Amino acid sequence: MINRQFFLIIIPVLLGLFMVTNPQTSLAAARDGFILWYTVLLPALFPFFIVAEMLSSSGATRILGSILEPIMRPLFKLPGCASLVVVMGFTSGFPVGAILSRRLYHDGLLTADETERLAAFTNNSSPLFIIGAVGVGLFGSPLLGYTLAIGHYLSNLLLGFMLRFKPPATLREHRLRDAYAPEAAGSASIGQFFTTAIKNSLNNIIAIAGFVVLFSVLTRMLLVWGIIDGLSAGLTQALILWHIPSTISFGISMGMFEISLATKALCLAPHGDLLCRMLAVTGVLAFSGFSIIAQVTGFLADTPVRPSFYVLARLVQIALALPITFIAYHFLYEPQTVPSMGPALGHALYSFDAWGFSLTCLLLGLSILVLLVMINLVPAKH
Repeated sequence: MINRQFFLIIIPVLLGLFMVTNPQTSLAAARDGFILWYTVLLPALFPFFIVAEMLSSSGATRILGSILEPIMRPLFKLPGCASLVVVMGFTSGFPVGAILSRRLYHDGLLTADETERLAAFTNNSSPLFIIGAVGVGLFGSPLLGYTLAIGHYLSNLLLGFMLRFKPPATLREHRLRDAYAPEAAGSASIGQFFTTAIKNSLNNIIAIAGFVVLFSVLTRMLLVWGIIDGLSAGLTQALILWHIPSTISFGISMGMFEISLATKALCLAPHGDLLCRMLAVTGVLAFSGFSIIAQVTGFLADTPVRPSFYVLARLVQIALALPITFIAYHFLYEPQTVPSMGPALGHALYSFDAWGFSLTCLLLGLSILVLLVMINLVPAKH
């Protein structure tokens, strides 16, 4: 308890000291974080938040639960309503899986153990970031983006399947009744229904903005004070048998805290072959950095989900994603084809129509849900 209190005190003190001594750097970091949120995260996540809120408030999750139970139970040992979290979590990005898992838990549709297992494998990097920004924008190859996506998403699906065999943990149940619970949706007017969905979605997306700006400044502080350089030097020595270049170690060290700057550093690293950089990016995407972990665990704070369990799941995903990406790379990508590297992460991210990409992924997710329902209903007719 003392260690936790000390940590909660020292971080804001150090941030305050950094902002006072480096005002211009702090302002630039905060501005970069806000631009990233406004230009990329807002269009990438906001439509998913609204649709997910409307589906949950209308009681559609209960209908999906009764229909898709035969699919979700054998695969993940989860109720059918969890299919919405799986589909949305894999087609949107962080932290949609956490928000929807929390919602189902407080609606009484998931147990504490089911919520913990579901949240552990349904928070992913968005297709916009992996395929668009990293694959096309930074590596200069859509095929490399698809290779990374295969390693990232397949490893999390395998993690979810493996977690079905985990013995149920003894977790303390504590539920809240949301003002927009499904029982209250039927008595609400259409205007109230849409207003509540938009209001709750705005609350979530604004909370994400706070996380992004905060960790943008925190990461800049670690860079300016040389802490990441120190971690990089230690990591290079620890991996000396594998001859990992210092530039790769620097990118991995950055990835412990922030995912976008780390992927940029790794993709554009002057040393290390392409496969080495691909595997390093895969590991960073799987771990996601403390910035994303703080977002996910923050939204799950009023559930029994243990942050330590979520972090452990990220480490397991790294172990699964690395060999999958290695195999996919050799099967899908021709090493003699040299990609043209993008100049900067900002150009890679902001050159895409984030709204269009997001809506396409949303349509894909809803189509998958409809397809699952149709597959499960067909045998019932015979």
